[in-house]
Amino acid sequence: MPHNARGRGILLALVSSAGFSTLGLFAKFVYGQGFSVAGTLAWRFTLAAAFLWIVVVAARRPLPKKLWPVLLLGLVGFSPQAGLYFLTLRFLDPGITSVLLYTYPSFVVLFGFALWKKRPTRIQLAALVLSLAGCVVAFWRSGSYPAAGVALGVAVGISYAAYLVAGEKVLAGVDSISGTALVMTVAAMVYWIAAIASGGVRLPDTGAAIGGLACIALLATVVPIVTLFASMGLIGAADTSLVSTLEPVLTIALSAVFLGERLGAAQLAGAALVLAAVLILALSERKKAA
Repeated sequence: MPHNARGRGILLALVSSAGFSTLGLFAKFVYGQGFSVAGTLAWRFTLAAAFLWIVVVAARRPLPKKLWPVLLLGLVGFSPQAGLYFLTLRFLDPGITSVLLYTYPSFVVLFGFALWKKRPTRIQLAALVLSLAGCVVAFWRSGSYPAAGVALGVAVGISYAAYLVAGEKVLAGVDSISGTALVMTVAAMVYWIAAIASGGVRLPDTGAAIGGLACIALLATVVPIVTLFASMGLIGAADTSLVSTLEPVLTIALSAVFLGERLGAAQLAGAALVLAAVLILALSERKKAA
């Protein structure tokens, strides 16, 4: 792979992480406006899909030659993992939930080896160990955790890994904008059904609600998902997932700035480990190209 292409892939994964790191803040704000989880997700994916379809039509972006694999990816890949994370939060605090979620790079590597015999490199394994250690150090809190919550948390990691591995294959050669538009459309349908079934439908009738939902849809959904798919096309799901472990570090930083949460030694140490993982991935290719 050309060095420039790999550099762009890592940069896109970093942009994706930055976008996803804002989701918790915007979601907390929208929940404060009285929206349910299902209702928030329904509006999130509807607004994201609407924006993307405008871009697809205006820029004449090509649609996939085969629609059903992309639609299936949205239905059984993206939609379940998006809801599982919020369900896990009903049982566990955000810290341990993040630890369990960020087991997914391990599953990405395992799935890649099991399905396509992709052997992880030493650099990938080293980055994997550093990133997992960083997440545990930053987020782990002592205490007992309900078995149902832990099982759900592991399921989130597995489902997200499966989604990324499947997405790498399904979206190969597919325009990232139109592919994301299709996935978002399916997810919106799924969560509107869930919202209606749970009685959680509500119109955004205030400026705060409209602004919060718009930020979730654009900054925390469209930007990170489009750049995530584009990154996978350049550097693969394994390296993209490893770089994406920077997301919880950025979430910590945003929480400190906007919510006044204090950064302790554990959070700083964990952040350093995750940053080290990202750096060795980035620098390894530069050294190879030199």
